[in-house]
Amino acid sequence: MPVRDMTMKTDIQVIKEEVSEIKNLLNDLIHQNETIGMMKISERSLHQFLQDEPDIYTLDDAKVVYR
Repeated sequence: MPVRDMTMKTDIQVIKEEVSEIKNLLNDLIHQNETIGMMKISERSLHQFLQDEPDIYTLDDAKVVYR
């Protein structure tokens, strides 16, 4: 095989590896975006329900006393 063919094959392999890494990063971003979206939907859908519920603890209950 001529040197030029080897260089092209090596370049193609490097490109394939980089494309694979980019695909993995995009999948991670999509997953994060979906998770954030689900969290926002949950927050919005629970907002009214939680708004109508009485508070279990008051601000005085949450205060910490340091000595």
